[in-house]
Amino acid sequence: MKNIGTQLAAVALVLATAVGPAYAGKGGSAGLIRSAIQSGSVDAIIAEIERAESLMCGECVDLVAGLLDDERYEVREVAAWWFAKRPALKDAMAQQFVVELASGDTIQTRNAADFLGRTKTYTALPALRVAIGRQLGAEAKVAIVRAVELMGHKDGVPVLTTALGDADATVRAAAVKAWREIRGQRTAAPIVPLLADPDAKVRAHAATVVGALREQSGRAQLEVIVTSDADPFARRNAAWALGRLGQAASREALTRATSDESGLVRMVAKAALASLR
Repeated sequence: MKNIGTQLAAVALVLATAVGPAYAGKGGSAGLIRSAIQSGSVDAIIAEIERAESLMCGECVDLVAGLLDDERYEVREVAAWWFAKRPALKDAMAQQFVVELASGDTIQTRNAADFLGRTKTYTALPALRVAIGRQLGAEAKVAIVRAVELMGHKDGVPVLTTALGDADATVRAAAVKAWREIRGQRTAAPIVPLLADPDAKVRAHAATVVGALREQSGRAQLEVIVTSDADPFARRNAAWALGRLGQAASREALTRATSDESGLVRMVAKAALASLR
């Protein structure tokens, strides 16, 4: 990404010339952005980038572009937000990031996916579908899934389907969570097998998605979770999901859950019982 910094700065100066002298909008400046970066404070960086929402200058473009490589997601996210306010710069950056999806290492791919997702570059969805199948670390794959979640477009479903079968639990959990964020999503059938996942966080997320989309094929496994899962969050989410499904056949399992050792599970199970037909 750094190899296009000069190009971006040149584009920024052309745009600034077209609209008049560089301006600071809400009071930001390149100097203040630099100082915030030097402080190392995430809060300070976010505050200055947001204050510089309308700022246009070659130096500020270079400074913010550098933040797209930051190790902290919150910093990368606000930097991408800043570029999203400048369509010409965003498009130039997106072209390079699409290339990095195909050939970058784990960190480069992570950064590329985060930028493309935060700027909702829908044209990158085909490249994201290819990238999720590459031999990459979990950090990159989670970022790819997160990009699809932020876009919420149905064309991202193949990315999530691949990620649901990943060997890394953090990737599977991210994919399950993202599933319900796809606009127009009507089924959670591909999520049902994840109710029996070895990882508790995956099971908990899966229970929430199955309940949210009222996927009746998951009822039996939800009843197993609510009565015998070792994780209280998975049991709680399963109780909530059974309430959403609303089947009288779940009354016995939910009644048992009202005596759960976790007060939260007991409370949710009692509420779910009232939802049964």
